[in-house]
Amino acid sequence: MEKTEIIGITLITIGLFIVLHHLILWQKIADLKDMLHYEPFEAVLLTAGITLLISTRYNKKRRRPT
Repeated sequence: MEKTEIIGITLITIGLFIVLHHLILWQKIADLKDMLHYEPFEAVLLTAGITLLISTRYNKKRRRPT
């Protein structure tokens, strides 16, 4: 496993923990009052993690000789 894959999985995990924390405390996925507190971090962490994983997989396939 490459460093970028580990970082991507870590970012996704942190983002999911924030979503779970928000869901447990307020019983909502999205809350208008806390829109500026949690949702941007969730979105950035999940998007960055998914992008890192996709780009790593894509680059591995490109490097593999055919």
